[in-house]
Amino acid sequence: MTDGSKNETAGKPGLLLMSSNWESFLDGALDDRFEIVRLWQAEDSQELLAERGHEIVATLTTRMDASLLDKLANLRLIAVPGAGYENVPVEAARKRGITIANAGDTHSADVADHAVALTLSAIHHLPDMQAHVSSGAWRAGRSIGRRHAMSAQRFGIVGLGNIGTAIANRLDAFGGEIAWWGPRDKPASWPRRESLADLARWSTVLIVATRGDTDGLIDADVIDAVGSQGTIVNIARGSVIDEDALIAALTAGRLGGAALDVFAEEPTPSDRWRDVPNVILTPHVAGVSDESMTHLREAAIRNLSTVLDGGAVVNEIG
Repeated sequence: MTDGSKNETAGKPGLLLMSSNWESFLDGALDDRFEIVRLWQAEDSQELLAERGHEIVATLTTRMDASLLDKLANLRLIAVPGAGYENVPVEAARKRGITIANAGDTHSADVADHAVALTLSAIHHLPDMQAHVSSGAWRAGRSIGRRHAMSAQRFGIVGLGNIGTAIANRLDAFGGEIAWWGPRDKPASWPRRESLADLARWSTVLIVATRGDTDGLIDADVIDAVGSQGTIVNIARGSVIDEDALIAALTAGRLGGAALDVFAEEPTPSDRWRDVPNVILTPHVAGVSDESMTHLREAAIRNLSTVLDGGAVVNEIG
């Protein structure tokens, strides 16, 4: 087999990487401890796994099919280099005694900052304001509409985990009302509405910060409940929102606005959004800062090192 992934250093346990991005992410940090098995270099990935799957004790990935576990008899750890693990086979791995670990709330603060930035941009109509200046409309004396104050908003947060709580803490400073909803009640500094529909009707800004495995949670009914004067902000996962229903509501004026960092398909097709009004889009960068990427890398290295050294992972799933 010619694939650039042959085991040249016998005795080292295998670390499976499915993309060159993850090798760049680690930047050689564990090369002296693991034999890197580079799946993307294989001429035949199935042949590579058949030959070398027994060597692999750990993998670093955000996406993995459950069928792959059958080819990795000695896999002990799936390290997720971030917070989201909805594309990892948690139940199948757990049944095999495989640990799944992520970075916990390592980059929750950065995601929360971005959520607030999107919220401010939407409420203050910043793209429209920039266009008003750059187009010459301001100099020509054309008027532009007023906005509502942040202190007049009712911020509804869907999911009060690490990120949702960080968002609420930041929004507290603006003086608006804050409420939340999640499937399970918990002690919190803000009131929990009795249902998602109730939260959507109450909110002027609905901020989606729930777990990424709740596909279609924000459906057409929830979108319509937010209404023509309301805004939806999503920094969770694109699949949480019925994106077709969202676009239809924005186009028809049944939803006032949206600010999105995540999409059903990524990268999202540009044509899909070209004529959609009152929407602010960012390319899934809420958790991406120099500092957060350093912390995520450190968390991934620590998680992978536990396979060799023992000790606790940063955050075990399940």
